[in-house]
Amino acid sequence: MKNHVNGQVMASAEPPTSLGELRQHVLLPLIGNPLFSEAEQLRANHFVHESEDIARLTRWGANVLAEIARRRAEAAGQRRHHTLCATLRRLRPTSFRGHRPRKREPRLTWVPGAFFPDCADRWAGTFDRWATALFQPTHTIPYAQLLRR
Repeated sequence: MKNHVNGQVMASAEPPTSLGELRQHVLLPLIGNPLFSEAEQLRANHFVHESEDIARLTRWGANVLAEIARRRAEAAGQRRHHTLCATLRRLRPTSFRGHRPRKREPRLTWVPGAFFPDCADRWAGTFDRWATALFQPTHTIPYAQLLRR
């Protein structure tokens, strides 16, 4: 039921007596509410008109009111956040450029046959040196030799 003073949707004090009134009571705060998308409103309308269980509709109506309150609080928090960010942007001196991330250093790539990067060849064992000496790139190995491996 809409309040005649400010047009806000108000929960009525008297409980609905019939299934039709209950459906109307459940859909009233939901339909036309900007906090819900059109798809959500259509699904809700379909659910309410398909459901015949009064207890389920009553619970669902209470859940809708709780969801409206949660979304209003979330929207208010977002408004506060955007307002704070805009204020900080205005207060920031023009000479301040903001945060610039550090340039990423290129990742070292090791080429077989070369020394290990970062002096890691000091810790390389005999097997490592032997494996690098015998390494052949795949494109240089003949197909028949690949099949034998």
